Amino acid sequence: MERLISLQTRMHDSVAASAFLERAALLHRLGHSEAALADAAHACRLDPADPQAMAFYCGLAPGRSAASETHAVAVALLRSPFATAAERRRAVSALDASSLPLTLRQDRPATVRLTLVQERGENIALSGTGPQDRVEPLAQSERNRVIALDCHIARDASQARQIELRRGSRVTRIEIEAPKEPQALRLPDNQESAGLWIILPLKDGGPVLEACLQSVMQNLACFPEARLVLVDDGSEHPRTKALLAGLAHRPGVTVTRTSGSLGFTGAVNHGLCQIGRGPVLLLNSDTWLPAQTLRRMLEHLKDPEIGTVTPLSNNAGSVSLLGPGRPARIPPPQICERLAETAYRVNRGVAIDLPSGNGFAMLISEPCLRAIGPLSGLYDSGYYEEVDFCLRAGLRGWRHVAAVDCFVGHVGSVTYGREKQRLAAVNHRHLLQRFPEYSRRYKAFAALDPVKPAREGLLAAASEYFTAEPVNDMIAHPGRARASLPLPPRGPLILPMRGNLPRGLQDGVSGQLRRHLRLVPQDTLQRCGLTLDPGHDLWGIVDPTTALLRVWSGTEPACLLSMHCGAGVNLADFIDFRTALLDILAERAETRGHYAIPV
Repeated sequence: MERLISLQTRMHDSVAASAFLERAALLHRLGHSEAALADAAHACRLDPADPQAMAFYCGLAPGRSAASETHAVAVALLRSPFATAAERRRAVSALDASSLPLTLRQDRPATVRLTLVQERGENIALSGTGPQDRVEPLAQSERNRVIALDCHIARDASQARQIELRRGSRVTRIEIEAPKEPQALRLPDNQESAGLWIILPLKDGGPVLEACLQSVMQNLACFPEARLVLVDDGSEHPRTKALLAGLAHRPGVTVTRTSGSLGFTGAVNHGLCQIGRGPVLLLNSDTWLPAQTLRRMLEHLKDPEIGTVTPLSNNAGSVSLLGPGRPARIPPPQICERLAETAYRVNRGVAIDLPSGNGFAMLISEPCLRAIGPLSGLYDSGYYEEVDFCLRAGLRGWRHVAAVDCFVGHVGSVTYGREKQRLAAVNHRHLLQRFPEYSRRYKAFAALDPVKPAREGLLAAASEYFTAEPVNDMIAHPGRARASLPLPPRGPLILPMRGNLPRGLQDGVSGQLRRHLRLVPQDTLQRCGLTLDPGHDLWGIVDPTTALLRVWSGTEPACLLSMHCGAGVNLADFIDFRTALLDILAERAETRGHYAIPV
């Protein structure tokens, strides 16, 4: 229960899926199954790639949640490349038998995993398999009479294979492609050189794209040595096509189109094949590039050890103005321009090392690009490909820095919209499979926050004309639930506090006493979809003029208890205060039989 209280009182500052999953497990152990199910479902929405969240949900959901929702989570768990066999077995009993049979495919570099799911007793046959392939039972469920098998089919190094799956009279042919050749970064024949190549992948984008291109073209007018490569990855709107057609005739601009919807990675790699010698700026189509930014970022590449340079931004992960992972709304263009000038004035020439760059506006030195090659094709396009690039470069000795004397505005999530949560979660897990140490490095960076002095210097200098407006792009918890807290001695005594909690009280109720008395701001007990009921109707409020903590009841008009909480408050005062609170509750238990305190 102590852990549940701790989680609840800081949940608004920790909205990671793991926090909701931990709370779900605690609620389930305390008998609050419906609230636990809601938290587990929310953890799945926050991180759709988390196999622990999916497995926990599948264990709770049958009979308590809609069959279609439970079935969808179970199928996702069976497909998961990250789940263990034990976690995937949890999915089988949560499947909807009316939606079977299923053939779920998971492509891997050397093999293809086919998961075959059907009702028990149904005949199944595979042909075309060989000694290098293996078939193994995964699980069977008595609840819904479902059985699941895993078939691991090896890829032939030289040619495609075909597997035939027969279920009764139904025959399905499954192509198993040969392993893909490693992608090489091909240089064009002309070997043209430029002071800078800008690769800007796009797919429609409306007014945001138009504003971005306006800012880029203004920069090109002042920096004629630069070349812009616009990679159209399947735009469909006539307005976008007309815009690109007009730009294609401008000096220094190339418009190239992909063969289909390749996504961010494919579009960037397509653009890399169109360029010659020189450094490269990867730029998102939802940015605002202030004047002089290109020259200022290039200044940092004079250090031969630097591989990538990333500017500050309102919304760019570790280089966000409000701090790592805390996005803010993009300012209007004129404010972006002023922020860029202010950043250059207060932080000129300053570069701070990062765990990795950020692909929204990442400058790559030519030697680094030639040594490391294109973006990896192992990710669902859109997130963490540039981190993979930077980590590969880091292994070769290249540094990645934040150019804190530069600022670039960034809208964020325009291309992928609602897909952001899924793509980011899946790609992050792929990244940690390849670079398991990255999570620790990033957490250490976020905790130390070496960019903070430069960031705060910029914000202070810009305070007359700019205030960062935070953006909360997290998924909202779907509903409300209540969980009652046990009274002493099984749990700490919780006293909800109205208004702000003075610093003296925050510091005073600490250590061993916190296990017995907890003063909690009332609003923190009511966030993130769960209301914790303290087991009584008492509440406290501090009068700032007298420094008195007064205790009131929801049913009585008079103050029941008060304590001075100004300077000089000590541990003995808190112990006496807790004892007085328990006396009030004990008296009520005797006279009203209402608030029983177990002894």
